Amino acid sequence: MKKITLLYIFMVAFAAQAMAFTTFGHQTIASIATKHLTEKAQTDVKAILGTDMVQECVWLNTLRTKPELAYTKDWHIFTLDRAGRSTTTAENDGIVQLEKAIAVLRDRANKSDSLVKASLKTVIHLVGDMHCIPHIRIDGVEASKGFKFKLHNTLVGKGYKEWNTSWEAMWQRGFSERNVILSPSYYGADVEIFLGSKKTEYEKGTPRFWVENVGQDVVFGLGVFSPNALISAEDKERMEDIHNRCMAKAGYRLAALLNDIFK
Repeated sequence: MKKITLLYIFMVAFAAQAMAFTTFGHQTIASIATKHLTEKAQTDVKAILGTDMVQECVWLNTLRTKPELAYTKDWHIFTLDRAGRSTTTAENDGIVQLEKAIAVLRDRANKSDSLVKASLKTVIHLVGDMHCIPHIRIDGVEASKGFKFKLHNTLVGKGYKEWNTSWEAMWQRGFSERNVILSPSYYGADVEIFLGSKKTEYEKGTPRFWVENVGQDVVFGLGVFSPNALISAEDKERMEDIHNRCMAKAGYRLAALLNDIFK
């Protein structure tokens, strides 16, 4: 995928706005999904939310800031077993909460409006989260919890610089910041130009299959990156390609899921 070249000064200048750039990624996913909703799904989603998905895609982030709801922070984590399978039944695991929210939406005629709305916002958020590598944990693989490494600016001589970063910072902020000059809809359109042909392939399967699919990218990343290592520009670019594929997968899969729920 083509890259929009921005200086990595963004990683320093906007570090305090990490949540905003996380929001930017979720908004991009919601923007992609919105374009692929059926007319009925789009009508139903807007009726439940009272607005569009882009405006309600990070609702769970507001919950975990409240002391009485701090336990919801675990909902953003998706665990896989040592074989890379999603088999967990843990109440606070992301996949379990996602499945519960989906079940509410499928039985929405018998649920309260407030529960249906909360469940829809949960689905929108968690489908995005499950496609973010830092949210995946593999049992017995300590490195899947994240670690520090170094990046560099590829220059030579006095202009050469290195800096410490982490998997989460690079994934959630660094890659998105390269595109923050665009709106989420334009960034989503850019992703689709290069990956739109994969839509039918990406949207197949269930949420458990989807998170296992992202787990394969985690394993790949752990094979390329190692704690405290200096990462080459080529390897960083390979991970950015995975990031963009995950954005496309999340958008197409969210749309496919909602189209099925609201058919």
